[in-house]
Amino acid sequence: MGKVIVIFDKLARYALRSPRIPQINRSWTWGNHIERHRSTGLESSEIREMLSQLPLFASGEIVKGFGRGSKELGIPTANFPLEVVKSLPESLPTGAYYGWANVDNGPVYKMVLSVGWNPFYSNKEKSVETHMLHNFNCDLYGRILKICIVGFLRPERSFDSLESLIAAIRADIEQAKGLLDEADKAKLKEAPFFTEKLCPSK
Repeated sequence: MGKVIVIFDKLARYALRSPRIPQINRSWTWGNHIERHRSTGLESSEIREMLSQLPLFASGEIVKGFGRGSKELGIPTANFPLEVVKSLPESLPTGAYYGWANVDNGPVYKMVLSVGWNPFYSNKEKSVETHMLHNFNCDLYGRILKICIVGFLRPERSFDSLESLIAAIRADIEQAKGLLDEADKAKLKEAPFFTEKLCPSK
């Protein structure tokens, strides 16, 4: 079983309220997401509830996933163990998100991640799969991944083909790049969470 770092431990809570980390302008973000997802079935109140929890910080050991990211999609992902997945707030909707991530307290990179069951593949277990916008050129299994979930891109859904799924992920990546360049979101890259040593849960 993979070693798990407790989500929202003391350091994560500190990072969330640190005066060095600016608050996201949620009133502006709400309007954009509500308009963007008005036809998806997500009610405005649900989106507001979800956005009120952001940014979210989580960390854990990288474990082997389904092996599809690199082989089938050409989009490698780092996967959290099930314990970390279950630690996320239950009210967090499944779907695609964007934010920041690093490995073993190293450089912080832009990322997109999927939270859910990946209906195209009919997964039996919920997963959190992070794609960092950096080529590591090596396996990351056993290393510690830290993520800061900054914003929501789209709800989870199935696709008619593998090509459609890949196109959607590529679109997510391009959208995330632009959003993370915005000043309030870019500064979250400097969160103390990414450099502090976290204590594993017992």
